Amino acid sequence: MKKLFYIFGLILIACFFIAPQVHLFFMPKMQDFLSVLKNENTLKAIKNTLLVSGSVGLLCLVLGIPISWILTRTDLPMKKNFRSWFCLPYAIPPFVGAIGWIILANPTSGVLNLWFGLHLNIYTFWGLVWVETSFLFTFVLLTSLTILDRMDSSLEEAARLSGANGLRVFIDIALPILKPAIFNGFILSCLATAASFGVPALIGGPARIYLMTTQIYTYQRMGTSDGIQMSIAVSALLGLSTLILLYGSQYFLGRNKNFTVGGKTSRPSLVPLRSWKIPVVVVLSLLIFVILFIPIFGVLLSAFSPVQGSWTLSNLSFSNFVRVLFKTEETVRALSQSLILGLAAAFICTIFSFFFNYFLTRTSWRGRTIASIAVSIPFSTPGTVLALALILSFSRGFFGIGPSLYNTLWIILLAYVIKYMSLSLKTIGDGYQQIHPSLEEAARISGAGWWTIMHTIYWPLLSSALMASAFLVFMPVISELTMTILLTGPGLDTIGPLIFQFQEYSDVGGGGASVLSAIVIFFVLLLNFTLKTLSKGRYGL
Repeated sequence: MKKLFYIFGLILIACFFIAPQVHLFFMPKMQDFLSVLKNENTLKAIKNTLLVSGSVGLLCLVLGIPISWILTRTDLPMKKNFRSWFCLPYAIPPFVGAIGWIILANPTSGVLNLWFGLHLNIYTFWGLVWVETSFLFTFVLLTSLTILDRMDSSLEEAARLSGANGLRVFIDIALPILKPAIFNGFILSCLATAASFGVPALIGGPARIYLMTTQIYTYQRMGTSDGIQMSIAVSALLGLSTLILLYGSQYFLGRNKNFTVGGKTSRPSLVPLRSWKIPVVVVLSLLIFVILFIPIFGVLLSAFSPVQGSWTLSNLSFSNFVRVLFKTEETVRALSQSLILGLAAAFICTIFSFFFNYFLTRTSWRGRTIASIAVSIPFSTPGTVLALALILSFSRGFFGIGPSLYNTLWIILLAYVIKYMSLSLKTIGDGYQQIHPSLEEAARISGAGWWTIMHTIYWPLLSSALMASAFLVFMPVISELTMTILLTGPGLDTIGPLIFQFQEYSDVGGGGASVLSAIVIFFVLLLNFTLKTLSKGRYGL
């Protein structure tokens, strides 16, 4: 039975994780690529994508690296609180933050412009870059925190005993060790920017700054054969570029390895801030206020304002919540279907990862490495590219076999499972690594079969990892936009696309997008708090 499970898992991975993307990449002909590269709109979208992604990547380094060093290597007060606050933007969908900044810095009715006489305009190149950076800098921050937490601080202490000051220690010791975090963080933030749809559509659209993802959406929504062909060619170009950049960077880092002495010293050596302590606390507080709390305030203000653009605190009410939650038919359908899809995706990913990780960590069977890489590729693939690949593969059944999944919840669920399976596989895989094989050996000596071992040893011991896996899949799925906006159809409302529709055109009264965004923020923060509490701080932000 164990061998059958493994073979069945490999077949599923080949059919759902590999075949659709390979099919998409081989569909365009050279003539299609040439026509795309000759199209003025596409060339402008490629140029904008490179400029925006590069700018976001650099700004993420400027924010993430110094903050991670301050949080781990200084005697900063309230360090634990600052760490949680700076990591929280990772859990909030960037397009929700974009809605908050639109409310705050709209050139005609922005709160900051009306209240303080500022002349901010979020609909600019730098407005788009700022919103992306304020959420994606967490890629750099989290990778840097991981490396600095594992580094033996005696390295820096030895440098200080030799007469080096704090800045010298940071430049000579910390920065070289952080080279993988710097490189990976830059690549990941660039790729996340290039793959995002919500922020470029909400902010870049009015500014006429179109990226490749918004261009794919535009071509796909044209509904003509030429539009479909253009969207396929642009998707293949974006997908291939992403994979080449991602795995090329991993190959480069693999050839330039850094080794650090791990472990914890008995007394961590921290840089004393002395007279700089209060200024650093003030700067970090202002930064987290601008990055996290101000856009959330903008969302809440709009959600409670009955008249959009008239930002007076005395008129706040729950009228928008009543209208959106109880008088709008699409809302109940979107909330219920998002909940069902989130729970189903979390359950499927967790169960599959629980069984398949056994073969990855406890056997030496052939195909394990390829299968692991194949599962990780969709998570790195832009959502618009993956969605289009699934449409082409399942619109007439699975490559012409079986019923069509197009315009059904099944194709949306399939997209979620394929996209976020690697999160589940990684989380549960880390749990497997911490269980000694001697437990399984003892069970076998006692006569237990594979199925008994799985549900009496691994299932109880992996309970916290299984719970974390379900949460990590459920959180992004509940408000997913980039893939769903291409896969959704009549009656298939989910929260992410409904927020986008409310913000763009379908909410006459205004405030509907903010109401749903506020619900998403509350739900994400509640899930994160629950995960941290149940796992005793092991998982969560």
